[in-house]
Amino acid sequence: MRLVVFFLCLTVASAAVYALDLPSLARRERARRSAHAGKPARSFSDDDLERYRRGRAPDSVPTTPTAAPPPVAAPRDLTRERVYWRKEAQQHQREVAKIEANLRRLEWRLNEKRSRRRSREWLTEDAAIGLLEDSIRALSEERRRLEEGFRERARKEGALPGWVR
Repeated sequence: MRLVVFFLCLTVASAAVYALDLPSLARRERARRSAHAGKPARSFSDDDLERYRRGRAPDSVPTTPTAAPPPVAAPRDLTRERVYWRKEAQQHQREVAKIEANLRRLEWRLNEKRSRRRSREWLTEDAAIGLLEDSIRALSEERRRLEEGFRERARKEGALPGWVR
């Protein structure tokens, strides 16, 4: 019990010491701010960010902001882009439909094999069942990869989400 009281007193005493030091901390902070009061703040441009990305620091700190206008990008032809991405989405859907048709065919064959196996002896192994299951897994993975690839390509090229649905 005495140990708990000792640690409690120690904590309260240390908090009191820090509270007495707050005015000196405030004075130091005011002095630091007044020392930096006349200096211009550093602003970063896209060129500076590009230099940092490549691993080089900017050459010097500009004293005045540059008044060079940003380069004007050509306006996007949204109608042409929408038509392009709609065609791409239709082509993608045709490819996915082929994979899904193959999946349905394989699943039907698998179910047929399993039902025939149930009617026969349980002790016999059918290697075709394992092959069909592996083929179904591979086609499902290919469909997932195709979907993700198409969505990612559309996102990177700036297609709007409604165009690829």
